[in-house]
Amino acid sequence: MAERITQPSSNAKPSPCGWSRMGRTVVSVWLIIHLTAVLVPPFSLQSTSPISPSPVADSLMRALRPYIDLLFLNHGYAFFAPDPGPSHLLRAKMEFDDGRQPLVLMFPDLKREQPRLLYHRHFMLSEQLHSQFVPPEPPEAIARQPAALESWQHGRLMYDLKWKSFENHLRSTYGASQVTLTRIEHRMIDVYEVEELHRRLDDRETYFNLSENAPGEELP
Repeated sequence: MAERITQPSSNAKPSPCGWSRMGRTVVSVWLIIHLTAVLVPPFSLQSTSPISPSPVADSLMRALRPYIDLLFLNHGYAFFAPDPGPSHLLRAKMEFDDGRQPLVLMFPDLKREQPRLLYHRHFMLSEQLHSQFVPPEPPEAIARQPAALESWQHGRLMYDLKWKSFENHLRSTYGASQVTLTRIEHRMIDVYEVEELHRRLDDRETYFNLSENAPGEELP
């Protein structure tokens, strides 16, 4: 008796990769979410003003923040090439009631903070404090808009709380009676300054004290 051969149905179209349609759909959705989560942090950084964040970027960050934080996708993009901006440091002056001379520390400080990861951690803290700066008084345009004013008030509150947490930590660590903090901007030098003026990256003229009253205001 001849063996009967069953021909495959012409309607059956197996997947080239062997995945079901549901599996391909799930992976495709996950890839879209993941790529969006990779792009949102730098987009949020570039679209945030000193006064308030971009509404679109802020909404995306709120929705994706658990996933972004889980995979540590929120890197410090402002530090890296091709166009890194100025860096920001924090100077702390500690004064004591017991007769000790005032102590002035700067962080980050590569000489004191080793290994390098500890230095990098302090760098992130000083940059984060600077990036969250909100002036004590709202601009006139914001004061007339309830929604914008509420956002400004929240930002200022968060900045004040972080500022005070730094003061409290230093006061507790060093036993100081008073702590005075100053934000400092260290600007990048250009090719002319290096070749013609022979300036170093850590030249004193590249450091400026920043005002706590107005964004971007430099002091001697």
